[in-house]
This record gives sequence, C-alpha cells and structure tokens, in this order.
Amino acid sequence: MRRFRRRGRWRMRVWRPGGSMRASLSISIAGLVLAGAVSAARAQDADVLQQPDPATVLGIAKGFGSARMDKDDNGDPMISGRVEGVKYVIYFYGCEDHENCRSLQFSTGYTDPLTADQANAWNAKYRWVKAYSGGGSNFKMDVSFAGGITKANLEEQFSNWNAMAGNIKDFVNGK
Repeated sequence: MRRFRRRGRWRMRVWRPGGSMRASLSISIAGLVLAGAVSAARAQDADVLQQPDPATVLGIAKGFGSARMDKDDNGDPMISGRVEGVKYVIYFYGCEDHENCRSLQFSTGYTDPLTADQANAWNAKYRWVKAYSGGGSNFKMDVSFAGGITKANLEEQFSNWNAMAGNIKDFVNGK
C-alpha cells in the first residue's frame, strides 16, 4: 500500500499487481505489431528501381500479355508485345552503351494517320497515353525513372497501358 496526500487528507492507495503495468504492456505489444505491419508494407515498396532493368520490365510485361525481348535500331533493349489485341513496343531511352537506361516509352502505331483534331480529341479525353498525328497514328506513354520508382509503381504503369489499349483500338477503329 502506498500513502499519498490529496487536498489536505491522507489517502491509502492499493497497488494492484499488474494493473497499470498490464495496460502499458498491452499498448506496447499493440504498437510493436502495428510497427511490424507498417515495416512489412514498406519493405514491399523498398524495391526501388533506379533504372529500367530489361529483365524486370519483360517479366512484368509477360504478366499482361505476350512479350519478347528485342533490340532497337541503335542496339538498345526493346520489348515487343501484345495486350488486349494491340501490338506495342517498349523503347528504352537514355541508355549508356545499351545499358543503364533512364526511361521507357510504351508505343503503338497504326498506318492510317490521325488528323490533328483527332489527336487533340484523344489527348483532351485521356491523361496517360498521348496521341500524335503525322505519318501514321501513334500513341505513346513515357515512364521516367528519375529518382527511382517502385516495382509496384512500374506495374501500375503497365496496368494503365493495358487499360488504355482497348480504348486505343476502339478509337482507331472509329468506335
């Protein structure tokens, strides 16, 4: 027992074993469990890619459709694939000796050219993939790795491209 004085009177306080200590321990354990969950979630995003690794990009591409590794006219890595019935190419840009590239560009094109008005109509409606008029109809989406991106973010870029592929096909076919 402990004595303490409150407002001029002495009072007795019975100290229960484990009383407030038990509550503190429960709170501490709950905090550790929560911290562990947050750490696990961050660990998934800890795989920050500083540059586009061709093998990693190819692996993700295969998760969305057919894809194969190739090289462009300069000898830099290039991935050719098909998603939602749309053929596409992923170009690697800013490469040093065909390695250590800095960005990607998803691209698909059709022989029938878009007019400037058609390209502008597409660009006004859609945010991520941009249309270009000229010698043919071209649709492009750039992905920069400046400062690094997580694998989850790169997968989201593929998801965006996948979602837009059907829209591109419908747009070109006049639907």
